[in-house]
Amino acid sequence: MSNKNNIIQVFEHQTLKVDSESRFTKSHFKAMATYGYKTQEKYYTVGNERIKFSQYVGVIQVNNLTIEILPKADNAKVDDTSKDKWHDALIKMLRICKLIKLESISHAKLKLRSASILDLYYDAFLSDVERLVNQGLIKQYKTVEKNLNKVKGKIKFNDHIQKNYIHKERFYVEHNIYNIDNNLNQILIKALLILSKISTSPTFNSRIKKLLLHFDSVSEKIITSSWFDNLKFNRNTERYKDSIALAKLIILKYNPDLKGGRENVLAILFDMNRLFENYVYRKLKVLESTSQIPNLKVREQIPRPFWESRYLKAYIIIECDHKNYVIDTKWKVLRNNFPSDQDLKQMFIYNLHYDSELSILLYPKTTLETSSKKPFRKELFQDRHCQIAFADLFGTDDKLNEMVGEQLYNDLLRHEIETNSKEAS
Repeated sequence: MSNKNNIIQVFEHQTLKVDSESRFTKSHFKAMATYGYKTQEKYYTVGNERIKFSQYVGVIQVNNLTIEILPKADNAKVDDTSKDKWHDALIKMLRICKLIKLESISHAKLKLRSASILDLYYDAFLSDVERLVNQGLIKQYKTVEKNLNKVKGKIKFNDHIQKNYIHKERFYVEHNIYNIDNNLNQILIKALLILSKISTSPTFNSRIKKLLLHFDSVSEKIITSSWFDNLKFNRNTERYKDSIALAKLIILKYNPDLKGGRENVLAILFDMNRLFENYVYRKLKVLESTSQIPNLKVREQIPRPFWESRYLKAYIIIECDHKNYVIDTKWKVLRNNFPSDQDLKQMFIYNLHYDSELSILLYPKTTLETSSKKPFRKELFQDRHCQIAFADLFGTDDKLNEMVGEQLYNDLLRHEIETNSKEAS
């Protein structure tokens, strides 16, 4: 596992400066600057020997240094306790949103204090590949063309005449071979080779070396995003799906130091706005199986035609008894109970476009309390309401709140839905 001394933890929107105390050196900064410019400063902005992080959270590895960017939506002071709290929360949110595969959250807890988030991804990938090796790497038929001393398959006469005008004893043929040198295994070996270059863990390096022995007859290819776009899984290859997803993350997020240095960069980052939205959606989605709410449907990002070829897309739609309720999550700390005009106008449009009587602006909870719903003021829209609400992400033990979906339903929707149901009956 990673050495804790080689891990720097920062929060989103914080600035990391080059100095001797932070272990963030000029060479680390230069590598991150190169990667930042390459990605058009999507994940962070580059300053004068400093990096200013944005709303993206996750992990960046630069040579032997691991930088964890943690979310933060509370007023707690920045200290180790606060970092541990959000580190644990981020891992749990990634697991619930299926962005990291762990056998169980208790499995993760065994590693939380000694491993970085990146270690969990490495471990998940290597464990998956080890499983595939134990089951047997898949073999597929592959068509090859070769010059042989005997006829095998069919002779390619035009090429045979051109290539063997002098060598009458040879035959240029096309034939099929059945081996493990196929696109799925080529993706896996590419990810393994990347890890062999950037992993600083002796344990991981030992596992990688053992795995590579099983791929010695697999070709190394240049893997681009189009490889993954063209993949199709069937009954025989379905078992590769998790491994390929992790390999894709490693391969496409890797930025090698092409000048031959050692400052390779691997960045696995997530937009915290989208992560918060997906987390809330999944916690509400489980309520569909609750017998007490038989007609409840929770849907995510339903696009509706808006104007010509343009679409409007609400984040979370709750449907119950032919009524729609819109929830729009906002990952930011609201300083008072007055959201921006832009956010309110957006909710007003959602109310009209999705025929919803109630839209909810949902923020992470800090010190503010959920207020009652309020109507839009023009008489024509008195039946359209917007409510400012806050999701309490943590319980009293500072652990991620497992009941947040049920609490949001009880606090925001139960009375509304039950009232509408009585009126409809």
